[in-house]
Amino acid sequence: MNHVELWLILIGKALLSLLMHPVFYLSLIFLLLVFSFRTRLERAMFSVRLRAWVKPFVYALIGGAIASIAVSIITVLLGFTFSASTVWWLWGVSLVLMLIRLRFAGIVYSASVVTLLHLAAKAVGPLTLNDVVGEIYQSLLELQPVSILVVASLMSLAQSLLVRWQGKHFVSPIYMSGKRGKVIGGYVLQGYWAAPIFLFMPVASDTAGAVSFASQAIQPFFLTAGTGAWLLLACPLLLGVTGMTHSVSPAMLIKRISNQWLVYSVLILTISIASWWVTPLLWVASIGMLLSFELVHWINHWHESKYSPRYGPLDKGLRVLAIVEHSPAVHMGIEAGDTVLKANGKAVNTLDELYEAMSINPAFCKLELLNVNGDVKFAQRARFSDEHHQLGIIMAPDGHAKYLENYREPSLFTLFGHNKLRRQATMSASTDIANSL
Repeated sequence: MNHVELWLILIGKALLSLLMHPVFYLSLIFLLLVFSFRTRLERAMFSVRLRAWVKPFVYALIGGAIASIAVSIITVLLGFTFSASTVWWLWGVSLVLMLIRLRFAGIVYSASVVTLLHLAAKAVGPLTLNDVVGEIYQSLLELQPVSILVVASLMSLAQSLLVRWQGKHFVSPIYMSGKRGKVIGGYVLQGYWAAPIFLFMPVASDTAGAVSFASQAIQPFFLTAGTGAWLLLACPLLLGVTGMTHSVSPAMLIKRISNQWLVYSVLILTISIASWWVTPLLWVASIGMLLSFELVHWINHWHESKYSPRYGPLDKGLRVLAIVEHSPAVHMGIEAGDTVLKANGKAVNTLDELYEAMSINPAFCKLELLNVNGDVKFAQRARFSDEHHQLGIIMAPDGHAKYLENYREPSLFTLFGHNKLRRQATMSASTDIANSL
């Protein structure tokens, strides 16, 4: 058997192992729950669905597949390996962490916790335990901490690039309570990707299709057990990053988070690889991984607390928070961040004034706007009887909108619950209108 046939067999068995792995389908279900939650929140808050869940779901699958292929090639060439129990440890810890916050679903958190558990178990040493607990504890002792940290670092590096590339598809507008109780607009980034990577796992020597690198192929650099038998098997993993802003545009939020994850990923990857030779660095890498990515979250939180809300009530005009997908506003060139100054020649500063101005000419709409750079632009369009009466614009809140009293990052329980929204207490029944047009 030549090397090409050998690799084709290995890859075919790896793909088959992915389709048979229950955790892979759990990751897909998780993605569906996240996008379903986002759609329910949009409907509850804006009384409209901004976009279908199918498109971001497909983007998450494509992005995750590209990231997994890239990371798989690098790890296979270098020779970092997993055991089958490693995947179950990573997913078991992830499920527990997801009960606290969904952002903990990503591999960087579970990898750092699992590595710390392994290092603590190594420090304690073997224990006399009953059958089930003893097997679990023994599997913890047998984990490969360097491989776990390196794979997690590579995945977080890929994730930083995915955020930059696909982040705009995972940003949603929200209304929330700001300082002094004012209702403001903002954006939430919830990016998750199913990324099944393929790694070599040790198997019995008589396993069909197993390979020994010492005799049949070039042995990867970090794969020391060259005389053992190995199979290329699937390791279904999750990538996940979250963020929130009320002071900058979604593009700026995406760029900021992507850059932060990129810097920390490269740093942790360097320390993780160095721990192959300097074992104490495992503690530094695992603790550093956990703290550094939490630091990203707290830096962004501190940054937001310093600046005034950008998407709140204005002295002049109405700020556009979001645009409904495939709506007339898209064809008119209106974008999030624009400010509506006039409608049909009439200055508008409230939603009531905007509705009145729009009713002046029910067959035609002309808007005067300021874009994000402060330049004046005009948008106009005929309004047809066979299309929805609204243009598809979600405005920054003016105090009459449903909003989240205290925005908190969702947990796994949140995905199955209902969205608790409030309305401003001063609102009367006559002003019960949505902040959309």
